[in-house]
This record gives sequence, C-alpha cells and structure tokens, in this order.
Amino acid sequence: MNQRGFTLIEIVVVMSIFGFIMTASYTILTTTLEADRRIQRTTMTGKVGEAILNQMRRDLQGAVWRGLGEEIFRGEDRGDEDSAEDVIDFLTTSPVPLPEDEIPSWTNEVTSVGYALRPGEESGDLILFRRVEWDLETDPLDRGSRTPLYDRVKALDIHYLDEEGEWAQEWDASSLLPEQNLSDFPYLDAREEQAELEEEEGDQETLPQPGEIDPSTGELVPEEPLPRPLPRAVQIVLYLHYGNEQGRILDANQQPLVERFSTIVPLLVSDQILVEDPALVLEESIGSF
Repeated sequence: MNQRGFTLIEIVVVMSIFGFIMTASYTILTTTLEADRRIQRTTMTGKVGEAILNQMRRDLQGAVWRGLGEEIFRGEDRGDEDSAEDVIDFLTTSPVPLPEDEIPSWTNEVTSVGYALRPGEESGDLILFRRVEWDLETDPLDRGSRTPLYDRVKALDIHYLDEEGEWAQEWDASSLLPEQNLSDFPYLDAREEQAELEEEEGDQETLPQPGEIDPSTGELVPEEPLPRPLPRAVQIVLYLHYGNEQGRILDANQQPLVERFSTIVPLLVSDQILVEDPALVLEESIGSF
C-alpha cells in the first residue's frame, strides 16, 4: 500500500493561505478593537460633558442673594464661542464638600461657588476648576479652594438673560443692588427709612408712596419694579476635546476632535415676589383688634 505525503509546494501554499487568513483576522480584530475604544472614548467624553453641566446646573439653581451683601453674582466675559475662557462666581445653597477646618461664619447653608479655566499641561487644553469658599465675610467671590473637574477643555462660553430678554456677555450684581443689602427685605427697609426721614423733617411736603393716590393727579402711584440682581437664566456652552492616555484624538485632517455641550439654566429665585415681613404683618393684625 502506497502512502503519499505532502509536497513542499503544497505545504507552502497551505501556509500562505493560513498566513493570509491570520493577517486578515488580525486586521479585522485590531480595527474592531480600535473602533470599540473610539466609541468608549466618545461615550466617556459625552458622559463627562453632561456630568459637568449637571453640576453647574445644580449650583446655579441654588443661587441666592437676599441679605448677603453686594458680592453675590458675577460673570466675566473672556472671549467668544470656542475660544472663550469665561468665569462665573456666585452664592448658592447647592451642596458642597465640608471644609477641612472649622469656619465659624459658615451656616451650612450658603456657600460661594465659581467656575474658571486654567492652562493645562498639553498645549491647547485647559483645566476646568470648581471653586468653593465657605467664609462669606471677606471677598467671597475671589477666594476659596479650587478642585479640577476635567483637564481636556477647549472653551467655556457663558451668557446671561436680562430683564429685557436679551443675552448679556457679562453680569455684575453689585451694580444692580442698593448700597446696603443686609436684610431679607432691603427695598422695604429703604422705603421705611425714607418715610422716617420725611416724618422727621415734617415741614416738607410728603411724597405719595407706591400704591397710594397722587393728590396732584388723582392717579395711583405704581409700584416700583424691583432691580433684578440675578439673571433670569444662564446659558452655558462647554467645548471638550476627545482624548485618551496617549493624548488628544485627531480627525482625518489631523485636527483635534471637539464636542460641544450646552444648557440653559433658569434662575427661578430671581423671580421671587417681595412680601412684607410675616412677623410685622401678624403684629399689625393683632393690634388692629
């Protein structure tokens, strides 16, 4: 019985086919893995962007101003769109980490929070920091502990919706508040001080107050509109770079991939209706009986 083996040519052909299959399989595998990594990086960047906006949204929705002085909300314009490095600082009731040291003036309620960009290690990248200051007695918008949130930021662009429905690039609440904003009802306090001053002078003619009838015209004196120290809403636009441990991810034109995240945060506290002090109202009601 004859036994015929493989010839050298047959072995070479088989090995060539096997090598071709392995090469094709390896190419498909690496392409699949790279696509998977790219999807993961893209998804991760998207999650980071949404997480940052959610944090900023929570802080802004807790913005407060009554009885906290003049330095309560400030937005600085530093460029436009994807080259902006805007800064925002404000007082808020949003939760913050506890301070390392005991701060007697902190009531566990109101804290100063801010967001700003600083240069990163890689050229073209910026680091987004969240600032927290617990002591509100001295320069609350300029001091505090800064924590880095993300180190592959391209730009941060912020706008503010004013009372006329226009978007402003900057905001300074100190220019919209009275000189003394030390109580929960600064405008009522100012009105009472004016009434006391007129009563002391006596000999001068008393001007009709808002809500009263003007004797000279017979018309109702309208209520003075309250200044709006906080914007109606804040628009945040965040530009993030895609990146991994090797650096930024480039597109086909060798340009960094950038994703844009945006949100509009309404500040409902800015529309609060100013009411009389409940204790005084109750006292006056009891005294009328």
